[in-house]
Amino acid sequence: MRKFLKQLHKWLSIPVGILIVIICLTGAILVFQDEILEASHPERYFVEEIKEGPIPLEDLIPLVNNQLDSNEVARVQIFDNPERTYRMSLKEGFRITAFVDQYTGKVTGIYEFRESTFYTMMALHRWLLDGSRTWGKYTVGISTLLFVFILVSGFIVWMPRRLKKSRFKIQYRKGIKRLFYDLHNVLGAYACLVLLICALTGMMWSFEWYRNTVFKIFGAEVKQEQGHGGRGQNRGGDKEEKPQLNIGAWGRVVNTLKDKNPDYEYISVQDGSASVHLKSALLSRDSDQYKFDKSTGEIIKVSLFKDQEGTSKIWAWAYSLHVGNYWGIWSKIFTCFFALVGASLPLTGYYIYFTKRSGKAKRRIREKTEKVN
Repeated sequence: MRKFLKQLHKWLSIPVGILIVIICLTGAILVFQDEILEASHPERYFVEEIKEGPIPLEDLIPLVNNQLDSNEVARVQIFDNPERTYRMSLKEGFRITAFVDQYTGKVTGIYEFRESTFYTMMALHRWLLDGSRTWGKYTVGISTLLFVFILVSGFIVWMPRRLKKSRFKIQYRKGIKRLFYDLHNVLGAYACLVLLICALTGMMWSFEWYRNTVFKIFGAEVKQEQGHGGRGQNRGGDKEEKPQLNIGAWGRVVNTLKDKNPDYEYISVQDGSASVHLKSALLSRDSDQYKFDKSTGEIIKVSLFKDQEGTSKIWAWAYSLHVGNYWGIWSKIFTCFFALVGASLPLTGYYIYFTKRSGKAKRRIREKTEKVN
C-alpha cells in the first residue's frame, strides 16, 4: 500500500507542482493583504487628528460626493476605533473605495481593487490570470483537488511505523540531500492539516458540484447562487435611474445600532440595509443583518448571524478558514507560514526526484563501464 501511495504521490506531484507553487505563494501573500495595504498607505486608513466628534452622515456624504469624479457613495463602513477613517464604497465601478476623514470630510485616498497589485495576485491565485475565468479556474480547481490526494498520500507515506525523533526533526548536518529530504517530508507533515483545510475550502470557489456537496453534508438547503459569500457587486451594465438616498435615515440607523451593539467593531450601512460585526465574532464575515425603513430609519427586520441560513454560515466559515482569519493575527501567521511551506514542497520534491534520477543514471553508466572493463 505504501509503495502504491508513494508512486501516486510522485506522479500526481510532477505535473501540477509548479501550479501548486503559484497557488500557495500567492495565497500566502493574500493572507496579509489588509495589513500590507495599511502599512503602505496609513494616510488612507487612519485620520491625522481625532476631534470632538465626526461630521454627521447627512452632512458628510454630500461633502464626499462633491470630491468624487462622476461617482457617489453607495455604502459606508464605520469603525468603533475613532482613529480609523470611514470607508465608503462607491456606486460606479468594481470594489472602488473612498477613505474619508470623518472629522474634516476630506477624502484621504481612493482604492480601486481591479487596478491594484492584489487584484492581479488574486486573479493569479484563483484563475491563473485567465480573463474568461474558465480554463484557468478549472485548472486551479483540478490542481487543488490533486493537491488533496498528494497531501494525504504524502502524509501516509511519511507516517513512521515507530516513533523516532529523527522523523520529526530537520537534520542540518547530514548533507544537502538529507536537508532537502527533511524539508520536504518533515515540513510537509507539519503543514499537512492546514494545507488540507486551505485546499478543501478553496475548492468551494472552483466547482459547483463540490459546493453543493458541502452544503448537503452540513444540511444546508442548496439555492441558486449569486456570486459567493453573499457579497454582490455592481459590475456595470445598463444604468437605472434610482431614487435619491435618504442619508438622514442612515445616520439614525447607525446611532440605533451603536446603542444596541456597544461592542461593535464596525457598522456598515447602505440604502435600506445595514450590518454589524462584533468584536467578539469568531469569523471575519460573521455579521448581523438589519433591514430598515428608508424614509424613517426604523429597523423593520433583524437577522442575527447565528440564525441565518446554512449556506451563509458555510460560506463564512469557508472564507475565514481559507484565509486564516478566525483567531486574530495568530491564525493569519501560521496560515501564511504553512502556505509558504506548501509552495516549497514541490520545489524540494523536484530536487529529490531529479537527484535520485541523476544518481540512478550515474550508477547505470558506472555499471556499464565496469562491465566493459
